[in-house]
Amino acid sequence: MRPQPTGVRGPAVAGAGLPPNQRRLIVYALVAIVVIVLVRGLFFHENKYEKIARDVTVALQKNDLAAVEKYQNAETATLVNRGIVGRAADKLAPLGNIKSVKEITGSDAPARGHEFTVTFERGAADEKIKFDPQDKIVSFNYDVTKGN
Repeated sequence: MRPQPTGVRGPAVAGAGLPPNQRRLIVYALVAIVVIVLVRGLFFHENKYEKIARDVTVALQKNDLAAVEKYQNAETATLVNRGIVGRAADKLAPLGNIKSVKEITGSDAPARGHEFTVTFERGAADEKIKFDPQDKIVSFNYDVTKGN
């Protein structure tokens, strides 16, 4: 004679009703997803200088003088004005949203000068930025290489 179920069950185990091959496949898929996310995080993120280049370029596109001044050192902040930012906005805004910012120089750039290639929806620009020891911008130059 079979015992009658009491209605009380133990804790449910995820995938308990699946055959071992399917459970193994699910585990492999989860491990692969975790590895992909970790590798992407390690190798495909912007360094701090690329982030600054992106932020300044977006601020220039938006003609946002205050946001540009935020990244300038005390000396160069006095040189940045609405006319300079406006001319940059006229050149950079038509290129569309930024797709990527890639630093061309290494982290051991001489005299704290860094070069970037900024790729937009409709073009690209080469940027050269020189930083002071506090990572504030001393000089910023750009050359729209494609677009418009």
